[in-house]
Amino acid sequence: MKRKALFIMLVLVFILAFSIISNADNYFDTSQVDKGIINVSCNTDKKAKIIIKKGEEKYIYDIKNDGTKESFPLQMGNGTYNISLLENTSASYYKMISSTTVDINLKDPNSVYLNSVQNINWSQNKLTVAKASSLTSGTSDIAKKAEVLWDYIIKNNIYDYNKSSSLSKNYIPIPDLTLKQQSGICYDFSSLFAAMLRSEGTPAKLVTGYAPKNAVGYHAWNEIYDTKNKQWMIIDTTYDLQVYAKTKKASMKKDASDFKKVYEY
Repeated sequence: MKRKALFIMLVLVFILAFSIISNADNYFDTSQVDKGIINVSCNTDKKAKIIIKKGEEKYIYDIKNDGTKESFPLQMGNGTYNISLLENTSASYYKMISSTTVDINLKDPNSVYLNSVQNINWSQNKLTVAKASSLTSGTSDIAKKAEVLWDYIIKNNIYDYNKSSSLSKNYIPIPDLTLKQQSGICYDFSSLFAAMLRSEGTPAKLVTGYAPKNAVGYHAWNEIYDTKNKQWMIIDTTYDLQVYAKTKKASMKKDASDFKKVYEY
């Protein structure tokens, strides 16, 4: 009797696992995996999240639940990624409703930082793309482009000290809105800067973590890849625009020892 019950349980587990895997095509679009992106869409009346995991490293994102397709980076290097879609059941509890596995083998690992993704969406932010093109016309030098865009952001924006206290936990910056309002928080400015650079073909990261010398609490900044010198440059537009507002002077490149990275996008 016990063996029969165990057999039935194993069959049920197999059916559930098969159902989750077979439904993957309803949620996951893997057509851009060769660029380092996974596209996800979910239509439900409940909150939804995705977990993107490679080895012991993982990223967790809130996603829209209205069927909108959103793009997420596969930025943890080449290899096998496990991607799970979860639906809220009650309070802070979630259940997995689908999953998929993809393999990444990018010739240039930095190319993942050119993509338009959920929190650095440049493909749908036309004003941002047009502004970046206008400001950097006439130069193909990556370091020069970064300097021109950095100079524009720090001289034409102000920090909104009231905004962070009223934001939801799943807040996502909209570069075009930041560009229009000319104000925001560190997440806004780092997203705008990265979107501008990526739209111009410059690999750029949005980084979150801690920078005790520059900010109190959790912070966001950028890393820009200098192809000439084969290195990442740390740039903190949020800190610099506040310094510039007071002194009319600022220095673009930052010392890596002053920053503690937690996540990069």
